[in-house]
Amino acid sequence: MNNNTVTIPHLEEIKKIRKLEQQIFQETQIPIYDVSNWNPGKEYKKLIYQAYNSNHNSNYLDYHYSYEYNENIKVKVMSQLLKISPNIYNCVFIHSATAAICCIADYLKKHSFSKICVLEPAYFSVYSCLKSFGLNVYTESVILDSEGQCLFPYEEVTRENYDAIWITSPIYSTGLYYSQTQINYLKELVEKDIMLIIDESAATPANYLTQYLYSPNNIISFFSPHKYLSINSIKFAIIVCSKQTAYYFEDWIDVFIGSLPESACVAIEHYLSPNYMICYEIHEKYIDKNMSVIQELMEVFPDNFYRGAKSNYLTIQNKSLPYISTLKESEMSKLMQIAHVSFIPGFINGFAKPWGFCYRVNLTLDTDKLKNHLGRLFNYFLL
Repeated sequence: MNNNTVTIPHLEEIKKIRKLEQQIFQETQIPIYDVSNWNPGKEYKKLIYQAYNSNHNSNYLDYHYSYEYNENIKVKVMSQLLKISPNIYNCVFIHSATAAICCIADYLKKHSFSKICVLEPAYFSVYSCLKSFGLNVYTESVILDSEGQCLFPYEEVTRENYDAIWITSPIYSTGLYYSQTQINYLKELVEKDIMLIIDESAATPANYLTQYLYSPNNIISFFSPHKYLSINSIKFAIIVCSKQTAYYFEDWIDVFIGSLPESACVAIEHYLSPNYMICYEIHEKYIDKNMSVIQELMEVFPDNFYRGAKSNYLTIQNKSLPYISTLKESEMSKLMQIAHVSFIPGFINGFAKPWGFCYRVNLTLDTDKLKNHLGRLFNYFLL
């Protein structure tokens, strides 16, 4: 068997970066600082640990399933999640957004969707997961106009006759959300009976896209409220869909995923408690602080910039460096040796050529370390 048929291209590129980090550390004994790291820094963790409070009565011995939750709990979750009537959509609880991706892929396959479009950039596992279920998967790219605004590729999508479109909101690893004009295009697609899958697992609660779209029969969205706060182990995900689709997921989640872990049950209760909003406010203040620090750096190094607003992650672009579509290991190795910094380049998650040279930055990293290492990186780009 050809091993290339069972590897995940995005993940293979990340493995190369991790291997280089280890090699350079062994040579220099200086740790390589990853500005794209998924996990928060020590400062942010300390703030959340001090604030986080859950009164959950643990039950470690029983199985827990979404369908066992009282309907009132689901209505409360939906009411807090979306600023629309909770009767428009139904919801299903699952333990993570990644698990939701797998179950939605299964739904698309079993319901004979024949041509799926993944709108890039997107989370690395989406394309490979859909392909693994035997679906015909294609990609289209978000359009950047002359002013740097992100546009939904409406003409391209309608011309290709896709019957389902996978959308990430905000645009992956940015704080860029679709404007009302772009949302109107999505409404037109729904009216054409095209299924929209909307990944809002990293969206700020103030900007959920689904609340502007009232068509449960042609929309499946999923959310992960604690993921936005970088609380990555005690969390749950919510699949929002029609009543009939929710029944389907309740059955097939049991087949693919099994019961809810206790951590998800804790997270559901925490989401409905006042303490969630306390943690949310801490998060917002922290990322605002780090965004201000990055903005100050960019005033000194003006070739570097970002688009977007509230998000856990920024995608920083550089005006002077060429776009890369594959990892050049010799150049990444040299960067690590001199700057002692690493990052996940944008092409790994489908950022197309109009974005230019770009990479992800985690805004919940330690402020001084982030400032120091981004400064090193910006300096290196001047060499």
